[in-house]
Amino acid sequence: MISGIMILLTIPKLIQDGMFLDAMLYTCVSHNLSNGIGTFWFPQYSPSLFSGYPFFLEHPPLVFGIQSVFFRLLGDSMYVERLYVFITMCITAFLISLLWRDIYKKEEGLKGISWLPVLFWISIPTWFWSYSNNMMENTMTIFDLCAVILIYRASESDRSEVFRMALAGGFIFLATLSKGVPGLFPVALPVLHWLIIRKKSFGTAILHTIILLFVISLIYFVLFNFPQSRESLTFYFKERLIGRINDVPTTSDRLYTIKRLISELILPAVLAIIVFFIAKITRSNIRKPNLPNPFLFIMIGLSASVPLTLTLVQRGFYLVPSFTYFAIGISALIAPIILNFTEILINNRKYLKNFTITAILILVLSIGYSFMQKGKTQRDRDMLNDVHAIGNTIPRGSAITVNQEIASSHVLECYFIRYYYISLYINKPKQFLMIKKSMAQDIPPDYRKLKIETRIYDVYRLK
Repeated sequence: MISGIMILLTIPKLIQDGMFLDAMLYTCVSHNLSNGIGTFWFPQYSPSLFSGYPFFLEHPPLVFGIQSVFFRLLGDSMYVERLYVFITMCITAFLISLLWRDIYKKEEGLKGISWLPVLFWISIPTWFWSYSNNMMENTMTIFDLCAVILIYRASESDRSEVFRMALAGGFIFLATLSKGVPGLFPVALPVLHWLIIRKKSFGTAILHTIILLFVISLIYFVLFNFPQSRESLTFYFKERLIGRINDVPTTSDRLYTIKRLISELILPAVLAIIVFFIAKITRSNIRKPNLPNPFLFIMIGLSASVPLTLTLVQRGFYLVPSFTYFAIGISALIAPIILNFTEILINNRKYLKNFTITAILILVLSIGYSFMQKGKTQRDRDMLNDVHAIGNTIPRGSAITVNQEIASSHVLECYFIRYYYISLYINKPKQFLMIKKSMAQDIPPDYRKLKIETRIYDVYRLK
């Protein structure tokens, strides 16, 4: 049933054309890299320098490098980036389940309901928005989850776990090379585990933290000894990270992230309250949850989200990596109740049969509905109609002159770059000129209008 719900919430969107601006930017950069446009450390978006500089260094380059491999292996279809998003979703769901089984490895019953945190994870609204778009947080979440699993295992172990902690440090490094500083939050886990679980000594928690920081620092030290990686990472840190924090705020409300987090967690919280209420009115004899477990993972979720309030660059999808831990924490609170309900279901053949039939129906209907969306457009319908009409008429790799108003629709060039390598130049004379049908604009006499079935734009070609 969980698989069917995940498919229903994401695939119908993924299978359609059109994506959020940032998602399309990342797709374009990855696609370009796969075709030899740019390098790993200096990926490129558009030769028109729309963004004001020749390389796309808005983020560290790892996600672009990984996605470029998918394009090299699978081709140029728009479904390649969508397959990548779907795979990241499946891997994350598997890792959530794996972490849950680690938490309850000594309790077979609770270990067997590892689907529960996945269900709560997919109940968070921005979750299915992020996994319907090619967001970098999707990849960063995987690396951070791998690190958290390793750190949790090391913190629960009775042995020295230097190697496991060093490996976790490597995964945290990969997370930071995917989306920067926000990927560092698992470094707080050893101390959080000591504060809440108290399985190991405070000294061991500090040692584990030092190992994590040492490994991350060592890898970056090595990278800064190579000219290309040093120049790329220095530019990202100084010009994009620090510069954006100082000069390009996205909100004036310091508490935006906290408010957004509360709104995102309302549905999981309501579901948990309903479960408690049903258990109470049915007078179920259920043992209390082991409170340190939910509290620990809620604290991990807070460590991945609350630090975002330190700057005024805050957006809802930045919270995506934290959702996995809130889902685990909330699930741990009601796990004994759900286990009791599950045992009742299994022991009642009629209920089990009906549940199984329902689950199969949801899966089949989800797959069928998803394929019905093939060939449709989920957003920017008229714009994409024109992009494809124009791209199929003029040569690939062409340059088009546009005015400032057209240029303000940033996603327009993303679509042109992604599908046809066509670049837009603001008020710079090129072979092709594009204007809005609704605009009154003088056309230079040496341009002639092309006969293309478009809805928003007209295109002219230099005679």
